[in-house]
Amino acid sequence: MALDNADMLAARLGRFIARSRHETLPADVADAVKLRVLDVLAAACSGVLAGNHEGLLRLLPEQGACGVWGTSQGRGLRDAVIVNSAVSHSTYFEDGSRFTGGHPSSAVIPAAMTLAAARGASGRLLVAAIANGYEVFLRLGRAIYPATVRRGFQSTAILAAPATAAAAATLLELEPRQAAHAVAIACSHGAGLKAALKSADSQPLQVGRSSEGGLLAALYAAQGATGAADIFETGFLPAFAGAADAQAASLDLGARWSIGETYLKAHGGCRGNHAPIDAAAAALQGVDPARIARIDARVDTVTYAAAIELPRNADQAQFSIAFSIAVMLVAGDATPGRYTQAMLADERVRALMDMTTVGADPGLDAGYPDRRPALVTVTLTDGTELRHALDHARGEPENPMSREDIARKFDTVAAPIYGAGRARIRDAVLALDADKADDGGNTPARLAALLNAPAGHSSTSHAVQP
Repeated sequence: MALDNADMLAARLGRFIARSRHETLPADVADAVKLRVLDVLAAACSGVLAGNHEGLLRLLPEQGACGVWGTSQGRGLRDAVIVNSAVSHSTYFEDGSRFTGGHPSSAVIPAAMTLAAARGASGRLLVAAIANGYEVFLRLGRAIYPATVRRGFQSTAILAAPATAAAAATLLELEPRQAAHAVAIACSHGAGLKAALKSADSQPLQVGRSSEGGLLAALYAAQGATGAADIFETGFLPAFAGAADAQAASLDLGARWSIGETYLKAHGGCRGNHAPIDAAAAALQGVDPARIARIDARVDTVTYAAAIELPRNADQAQFSIAFSIAVMLVAGDATPGRYTQAMLADERVRALMDMTTVGADPGLDAGYPDRRPALVTVTLTDGTELRHALDHARGEPENPMSREDIARKFDTVAAPIYGAGRARIRDAVLALDADKADDGGNTPARLAALLNAPAGHSSTSHAVQP
């Protein structure tokens, strides 16, 4: 079906994607994009340090010219997108949105960066592409959430395809009709189930494959392939939400940007763990953990539904509130590197987990998802009760991480992989839209080479047309 109906959501998104470029972005949106690039690279480093890239590289062994981040390996465009996206998602250390239940950075940024480097695109075009991909992800996500999760789907994987298609269409500089076809085609290529989160070693692949699906949709549209004009109204929205307002999804499109609604993570594991971690840390500030007799953590019902409070392994521990609080108290932080089998077996951690009760309080559902609160009550051995409640974990827009916090997060996680080279990566990201191509500076291709050159290795990546 031709996309002739200007009122269809696909057509409206196509016009937005084709017209939105760096010069039309507010300065704070461009800055937010660069900070999220740096943040997702920290998440990717976390995945590489956990070895989560190794199985995927064996699964997809064909060599190519597109770099796999944090390694000296190269793969073809599609396989590099799958691996970089899945690994970025694999330790749940990337950004997210409480209004969508999803993680836009691992869905959009790896594909956009890989395609931009392959095509020799400018940093300014890449920043615009990521901003456009975020906008499609977050607007569609608001339209289907939380109904989509209640229907059994994982938001990130469902949204990755049309959002990545939007970013790729920007980089391919498709005109409005082609961009509309790209997102329409992509609607059929995002797939993921919420239940897959119970197997955290394999679940990230569904995000990587959906991101690849969005890339293919845009490349196919560039060849002239067409999508259904009303696919959002008659297919995507009814399938994933039951009912949704397609008009609302495009309200003020291009005038109001959503990227500022996303949160960043100071801790590892599922986002649902973070407010309880912060509340427990605040309640126990200056208290010796040896004085703890009991910990009671209460969260909203949606957060509790994702919790695994008798984790059998390190992957499941990423969804355990009790483990997350315990490891923070024992190790001093709850970064992704703490979510290991050794920490799960640590006697001190096990003892604190045994003292901890986690439950849902329906009263905390009020205002969800505008807030995702936690209430932690700690009883000490002398009977003293310490209580702390908060509405927003650290990193939420209402309780933000600073620019320095984000840079420090990247430096800390990237150091074991890139050594001193992490400073060049950090600086290149933060000046990505300066485009100092004359000195080999901040282009996506140059950044890709840095990401494909861990300490002690040289890059095997170079720009290539897809």
